[in-house]
Amino acid sequence: MQKTYLVEILSRLSSKQMRELGDFIKSPFFNKNESTEKLFEYLRNLHPEFRQEKIKKELVFSKLFFPAEYNDSFMRMIIFKLTELTEDFLAYSEMSKTLAAKELYVAQSLLDLGLDKSAKKTITHTEKKLNQIKLHDSRYYERKFELEKLKDIIYSRSYIATTVKDKPDKSLLAESDNLTYFYLIMVLQRYRYLLNKSFTVDTEFELDFLPYIMSFLEKEGKPYLQNKVLSLAYRQVKLLLDTSNEVLMYELKKELCNDATPIEKFDRRDGLTILANICIEKVYSGKKEFYKMMFEMNRYIVERNLYNRVQGGYFDKDVFTNIVIIALGQNEIKWVEEFIETNYTKLPPDIRENERNYCYCKICEKKGDYKAAKEYISKVAYTDVHMKVNARITRTTIEYELGNIEEVLNELENFRKYTQNDKLLSKSNRKICGNFIKFVNKLCKARYSFKVNLQALKEEITTCEMVNHRRWLLEKTDELIQRKSI
Repeated sequence: MQKTYLVEILSRLSSKQMRELGDFIKSPFFNKNESTEKLFEYLRNLHPEFRQEKIKKELVFSKLFFPAEYNDSFMRMIIFKLTELTEDFLAYSEMSKTLAAKELYVAQSLLDLGLDKSAKKTITHTEKKLNQIKLHDSRYYERKFELEKLKDIIYSRSYIATTVKDKPDKSLLAESDNLTYFYLIMVLQRYRYLLNKSFTVDTEFELDFLPYIMSFLEKEGKPYLQNKVLSLAYRQVKLLLDTSNEVLMYELKKELCNDATPIEKFDRRDGLTILANICIEKVYSGKKEFYKMMFEMNRYIVERNLYNRVQGGYFDKDVFTNIVIIALGQNEIKWVEEFIETNYTKLPPDIRENERNYCYCKICEKKGDYKAAKEYISKVAYTDVHMKVNARITRTTIEYELGNIEEVLNELENFRKYTQNDKLLSKSNRKICGNFIKFVNKLCKARYSFKVNLQALKEEITTCEMVNHRRWLLEKTDELIQRKSI
């Protein structure tokens, strides 16, 4: 039972959830099997570690059912039953905390029983409850839509056209209006995700319907933008379609970093991620002022615990790396060290040490301790497309600082082959890395040749549209200019 799906689920539950699951299993409505309850109580005492030697099937059976002889089929059956109950509990818990879910099911059941008046009371009560909510996101409009559907059932059952007073009014539009809000929020958030993907991997999606949606919201659909959630999603998509709009960048940053802005946690995080990706592109193009914006956003992300992609998930690795690199760029070494030690255990276990080694390598590099940096980077594995790029660049800069030019040239050749062959690498990343490789090659050549025009090289680096480590490249060029002028 060591590696079963059941143990995997139970190990992720909190102590409070385990108590609630215990109550759920003890309820005769949900469970009438005493053996299943016994198994849960045994496992509950081992939560959350579930030490392997304590959960072997044979041992558990002997603890629970001694002196009976071990029966594997029976043991598998109660494990299966407990797994089913645990899944039922998760579904029940999710429904209990989902906005108006219970009330909608009750109203629908009352209508199915023909109790229209009681259903109407439930609907009215639920509407009042929803109207008190300030956050009008996609789920809010989905619930409003579902309520209007139920109201329409009651209306259609009781409607009799007798006089002009019985003429249908605009209230019948509420169902479609709520559906429109729901759709616009959901589809723009999805388009936002797809457009943002192109910053990290080589993707080109055919978003055929997007121009029509944007045109609609800019014209006759403009009143829909009074909704803050929809307005933010629309403006983020607009920015992704035209990243040159820096006024819009600062406008969005101000709203997303304001706790008073009524949006869900995940929506705030996704918006800040988009701004961070665009900021990185701006920095690569030579606009240093966007380092400050990134650092301020990253600090906000850490302080507000916006670092995981899904609720209850691990600290996002790419966000973690970005926070470290940007803060070091602002010379916040002490803050970075405290950040790493406080948060690295929140990373996924399988990449935790790898990420920590990479980040400490960057700290040592910032401090000028290149031997220690080399030791750290030697422990870093190329786990994903981002680390394949970041670690290769870091290895190159460390070897250059140590004066190991032959190693630098080897790293550059391997890096060049990687950028040519990895189909996942985005076009912009391929361009940024290619320029870095080109300029480091020229720096290596310039160390041993007076024929290289260093002023021209400096100008080329400065005016290059996009390049990784521009600041470092310019610093190394200035060092060579100073050395050769002596």
